[in-house]
Amino acid sequence: MAKVIARVKILPKDIATKPDVILNSISGFKLIKYQVEPIAFGLNAIIADFELDDAEGGTDPLEQALLTNKLISEMEVIGVSNARTKL
Repeated sequence: MAKVIARVKILPKDIATKPDVILNSISGFKLIKYQVEPIAFGLNAIIADFELDDAEGGTDPLEQALLTNKLISEMEVIGVSNARTKL
């Protein structure tokens, strides 16, 4: 099955929560890479790339997992690309 990379922007519920703790709480999805992006007043966004199967439903399973995570306040899909191309 073909693979796609979904880039998502994740905002934590608590600014004291470390990005590694948030990312380790997300199970069932392969994390490719991430970076931390400062927003303001100590708030940092996590820009993360996840590898997904190119299947019907697209990023819906990932979005649901992130939206129901108790450590995450908001998330936004920034882009989706074929795994063979750079995002």
